[in-house]
Amino acid sequence: MSTLTDGRPGPVVRELSGCRWTYFLLAPGESEEHDWPPGVRRFTRSTRDEYIGVPAPEGNTYPLSWRAGPPEVGEFVDAELLHGVLTAQFVLPCAAPE
Repeated sequence: MSTLTDGRPGPVVRELSGCRWTYFLLAPGESEEHDWPPGVRRFTRSTRDEYIGVPAPEGNTYPLSWRAGPPEVGEFVDAELLHGVLTAQFVLPCAAPE
């Protein structure tokens, strides 16, 4: 994601302990527009609201930290780009027929 966005993938949060998830903050409602590959989890509270724990811009927020620095106001991860990258990483290609 960083390479495809010149080092600014948008707000990405990483968890440094526990399950060690990486969270990508999308604009409200954008995650529901995609069929995410197996292994990817979409966090929602209801059909209208999506949420994520977000670390403070500065100071100790262990076990969460910003992967690409805190976002600018209104900055989100590009959902379509993220979907393409994750699909390419998580979906195995079909085996060639013999």
